[in-house]
Amino acid sequence: MSETATIQSIHDFALAVRAALSDLPADEIDDLTEGLEADLTEQAADAAADADFASLGFEFGDPVAYADELRGAAGLPLRGAGAAVRVPRLRRLRTLAGAVRAGAARRIRSSAAGAAVLDFLLVLRPLWWVLRGWVVYAVAEIFVGGAIRTVPTDPVRWIVFGAFVILSVQWGRGRWLPWRWLPGFRTVVSVCAVLVLPLVLAVTANQASAQTSAYVDDTPYSTPGLMQNGQEVTNVFAYDADGQPLTDVQLFDQDGRALNVVNDPVNTHYVPQLDATGEQDMVVPSLLVPGGSGWNVYPLRLVTSGDIDYSYDYLGQAHQADAAAAPLPFTQVQPLVDVPAAGEPSPTLSPATTPSAAPVAEQ
Repeated sequence: MSETATIQSIHDFALAVRAALSDLPADEIDDLTEGLEADLTEQAADAAADADFASLGFEFGDPVAYADELRGAAGLPLRGAGAAVRVPRLRRLRTLAGAVRAGAARRIRSSAAGAAVLDFLLVLRPLWWVLRGWVVYAVAEIFVGGAIRTVPTDPVRWIVFGAFVILSVQWGRGRWLPWRWLPGFRTVVSVCAVLVLPLVLAVTANQASAQTSAYVDDTPYSTPGLMQNGQEVTNVFAYDADGQPLTDVQLFDQDGRALNVVNDPVNTHYVPQLDATGEQDMVVPSLLVPGGSGWNVYPLRLVTSGDIDYSYDYLGQAHQADAAAAPLPFTQVQPLVDVPAAGEPSPTLSPATTPSAAPVAEQ
């Protein structure tokens, strides 16, 4: 028998012994079974050291008889021989569940195939502990952010995710359970995690599909359409001769082609742009051109970082309903100077306090 199987057998036998003592008060059961697992482990180790005895297989015997021996050693009557002791219903259910589990384990191990399958499942228990922590993290995301994020998206969430996984693993090892109610709470968490796991897996698959679509179809990181001095141009602002800003301006190059800030106007839905604080905004096309190709109408509209949707795509999605006019780089620029007619004196220029408009980006 493997070491994992021996540990599980000791645990199952101890549960069955406590179930046979369930008619006693809780404090008496704790006193009688204190150190029970350690004693059983020592017996198993002694049996393993004896080659002749180990070849026959080690069994702990009948847990009911073992419980009767504990009663006799403590001077207590056998089960049913004395006055009935009232046992809390929750404890009776717990001990009954332990006895059922121990009996099922013994029946499964009665065959070589059943023992092999059970040993294999016991080896996979650490994987379940990690999955349980992951499911609890995903459920916690609903209460904190209102949406399921099955994969952490920032360092803080990674730390929280790691804390849930570590706690789940420690619970699986029987650690970090200082209060009596925690083992029962752990069982409730495990049952809920089993029920929620299919939903979390489905949401994860959906998010992975959405991210793949974002990379293939809707990626905002497409080849830029306009460049200036090696930097991507994400918006253009036009001012008239008086230095006043213009809106809904269409720009074309020398061959009559629309001057777009994206390489593929029809299939590009938004372009990322960092604001002054380093937060990511999204530039979206104008709605004045049908077909979603209004990348030639300037200034382009803007969806600020607070309105970007990260529910199903970690890259973020920008919606036209959240778009607003992009803030102007300057409320007004220096007006243009009229060219004097022939023979007229040139006007005297006064120092300008407002910056001049930057040249239009070249394609």
